Amino acid sequence: MTAEPQENTAPTRAALGQATPEDPAERTILIDGAPPATRRERRERERAEEARKRASDGLPNRRETRVPPLRTPATGTPRVRTPRAHRSSAAKGISILAMTFAATIAVATSVPAMALLTQEDVRTLALHAQAPSVTTGETQDFVADPGATVATIERDGAAVTSAEQVSAISHMRIAETFTNNPLGTVQWPFPVGVPISDGYGPRIAPTDGASTNHLGVDFAPGAGVPIQIIADGVVREVVLRDNGGCGVNVTIDHMIGGKLIASKYCHMQSGSVRVTAGQQVKVADTVGRVGNTGISTGAHLHFEILLNGTEHTDPYAWLKANAS
Repeated sequence: MTAEPQENTAPTRAALGQATPEDPAERTILIDGAPPATRRERRERERAEEARKRASDGLPNRRETRVPPLRTPATGTPRVRTPRAHRSSAAKGISILAMTFAATIAVATSVPAMALLTQEDVRTLALHAQAPSVTTGETQDFVADPGATVATIERDGAAVTSAEQVSAISHMRIAETFTNNPLGTVQWPFPVGVPISDGYGPRIAPTDGASTNHLGVDFAPGAGVPIQIIADGVVREVVLRDNGGCGVNVTIDHMIGGKLIASKYCHMQSGSVRVTAGQQVKVADTVGRVGNTGISTGAHLHFEILLNGTEHTDPYAWLKANAS
């Protein structure tokens, strides 16, 4: 007699609401007879439950929580956070500005002051240097004579000379050949450096009749530029006619360092001489204007220095050593 197989009456995992091991993603549980819940549904229920608890306690929802802006202790105003990109750009800008400032300081301390001036600035300084100085606070008292008669005022050449100087200096050529001190007792023939076209000593004659041994130095600032006297002195000789050679010229004697020194100014414009023989003159007074009289190839000042009044020497070297 064959035994019949017995039916397995034990509850299965599916009957108990449990997921089978072969499908872990779909594991379910039975809660109070409710249908099986997936893991995603359980997470949503937990979040909903947590939200209800926070609402009952008066707390804001976790997803709605906002971080308040930071406030500075002193003013209580919100601190603005600068984006990283903006902070980087600002830092680069500050670095470039600092480098530019450093470069400017380096240039300003290494370049000579005259090199930073325009020609107009130099000409303005030249005019101020030639203008008579007035001591601050100095006053002049005038007492009228009751018996004096009123005379008609006549214009002298001062205003004309000033206008000529302004016109001439506005066209003056300048160069860094020397630096003049407008307060010095010995000065250069011009208030600022000007081009030098020929030096002292042996040379090839530039034109017929010119010397091969140049006894002076040639300054070439341009025609009509005023020429200033290099030191206090007395006018020895004035030649007003163009008789060749030095053309219109003036020689002035000076006592410098206890020694007799003569200065000679040649090739000046006809009618431009402002001094007479025997006249006492002051440093920086105008002797005449640059011209092209005599044996000359162009407007320039041929300038000479004579030691003991007769012995020629290199004027440029002498001025470099004595002009203060």
